[in-house]
Amino acid sequence: MVKSRRLRQLESRLKFLEENILPAEKVNGNYTKKEQDLIRSYVLLSHAEIEAYLEDKSKERINKALTDWNTNRKRSNCLKSVLAFTGNEIDFKGDQHAINMQHRVNRTVAHYMNSVVDRNHGVKEKNITNLLLPLGIEYSELDQAWLGIMESFGTTRGNIAHNTTQVQNQIDRNTEKSRIKNQILPELVRIDGLIRKLK
Repeated sequence: MVKSRRLRQLESRLKFLEENILPAEKVNGNYTKKEQDLIRSYVLLSHAEIEAYLEDKSKERINKALTDWNTNRKRSNCLKSVLAFTGNEIDFKGDQHAINMQHRVNRTVAHYMNSVVDRNHGVKEKNITNLLLPLGIEYSELDQAWLGIMESFGTTRGNIAHNTTQVQNQIDRNTEKSRIKNQILPELVRIDGLIRKLK
């Protein structure tokens, strides 16, 4: 499967984090406080990279659809979907330019970019669907088990980021590495393909 440049960047970054931040595996699982902090750092930084990837791909795809529309009036299902999902969130009353189709399209896309993508804070199911469904990806195309994994991953990240180490349970290095490398990343490869195929 052909991978986007942005996905290859994500894969490279996640590999770098795995190789340079995760402590060496210990069979007994007894990691020092410093090593536990490194495992937490790996989770936090990996989460940030995955979140940025999803946001960047969303922006990239809608920007392409908007450019195609603005330059040669090329219609796309992606643009239609964003209009359908977010168009009703915009109040055009009093907007003297609202009778202009181009203005309405540009304003709706700007709303999606500013109010959805730029205000996204996470990788839980709601975050993912808010980003991807308006582009034209159907909910049924998203793997339900993977969405559950992302929900759990987002919760783990939230617990790390918003609690002191005194109230946190130890994080298992191998579980987190496997979740990111073997459960999350392969589905992102498939989603990358879904985004690329959007018309």
